[in-house]
Amino acid sequence: MKYNLQLWESVENTDPQFTKTVNQRGGFTAIGAQYQVKRATETFGAFGYGWGVKDERIEKWEDCGLAVYQATLWYKYWETAEDHCIPIHSSIKYQSNGRVDDDFMKKVATDALTKGLSKLGFNADVFMGKFDDNKYVNQMKKKFSGNGQEDKDWLEKVRSAMEGLGDEDVVMVEEAITNGKLNSKNYKKTIDRINELKAAKINGEN
Repeated sequence: MKYNLQLWESVENTDPQFTKTVNQRGGFTAIGAQYQVKRATETFGAFGYGWGVKDERIEKWEDCGLAVYQATLWYKYWETAEDHCIPIHSSIKYQSNGRVDDDFMKKVATDALTKGLSKLGFNADVFMGKFDDNKYVNQMKKKFSGNGQEDKDWLEKVRSAMEGLGDEDVVMVEEAITNGKLNSKNYKKTIDRINELKAAKINGEN
């Protein structure tokens, strides 16, 4: 169960400086789209290499001025080489009273991507309503205010933990380091997973 939440727990917290309060539909917290793209890039690698969107299609429902967007969000996670895929979709009013929204494609695609990433745990604290609690928001401000102070010894710690790990697992970890999926911000979760793999190997040999 702990491993199942590894990705989720590594990306669920949101830096408040990249959010804003929208006073519509009862009010809600919006997340900066480019901030999400950056977080996904930190986790999976460059867009188009470690993750991306494919099979985009859109339908226009002319009778009600609605545009329906569907696509596939794909990503690579360091334990496996194959693409993982989840469907994403959204809809938006692209015209009203004879006026067409020039940015409707950008808006509907961004909304679908946000919802897709949320299914993997990205910015889960916002979607779970935690940003309605000022105390929680202040905790996040405090947490992210020290983001510039990265653990400079993270690589050494990872490679030290890899001692005794199987060759195939070592190769996957090294590839994750090379392509940027494993970094100073998420390495602790990886060390936990490495220790689980080594423990499983020892138990299997005994």
